[in-house]
Amino acid sequence: MATSTPQPTTSPSERRRSQQREEARRTILASAESLLVEHGYEGFSMRRLVDRCGYTAPTIYHYFHDKRGLLDAVLDERLALVLARLQRVERRADAAETVREMLGEFARFGVENPAHHSLLAVHRPEGAAMPPSAQRIGDLFAELLSELGAAGRLRDADVEGALQFIWMLLHGIVSLRSERPDVEWKQSIVEYSLDIAIQGLIAPDPNCARPGRNRS
Repeated sequence: MATSTPQPTTSPSERRRSQQREEARRTILASAESLLVEHGYEGFSMRRLVDRCGYTAPTIYHYFHDKRGLLDAVLDERLALVLARLQRVERRADAAETVREMLGEFARFGVENPAHHSLLAVHRPEGAAMPPSAQRIGDLFAELLSELGAAGRLRDADVEGALQFIWMLLHGIVSLRSERPDVEWKQSIVEYSLDIAIQGLIAPDPNCARPGRNRS
């Protein structure tokens, strides 16, 4: 009879140290995010971060190696939350409907998490590599838009232009919706804006329903 190999167990002290390390990492990331939203990349400094999070510079570098590694980790983690929502969107027979659903998820995330969205829109230093989550989000949209472009349904026949349009659209909708709480926004204004925009971006497929939500 085969015997199972005993699994190594961690002691209470090891679990406590692991929890402390994770808490420190989360605190540093949250503090860095708030500073980036307040001051941008140009105004971000390790001295400000030390004052904000309460950890020393050597401790911060222990977790993130250098300033660029820290900033990339902040952005990548926040974008990973968006990516997870987009990956849960069910693929439709019409790629335009999938794009529409993904746009809705992105916009709702931004409205629900304005601080996170503000960070996504912060200008990055020249030459900074795109975080992995950002690349994967771009790839999701590019794949669908390329499919639509190959079918002749992109109205300007340019995937890169369509991606830029989507980025401008989402940032404009979410930023204005979040930054002007004094305006009594209509409940359906975000969804309505996305419906109109995507109908202008993508020509309808005669074999499928017109992209957009049925709000009846």
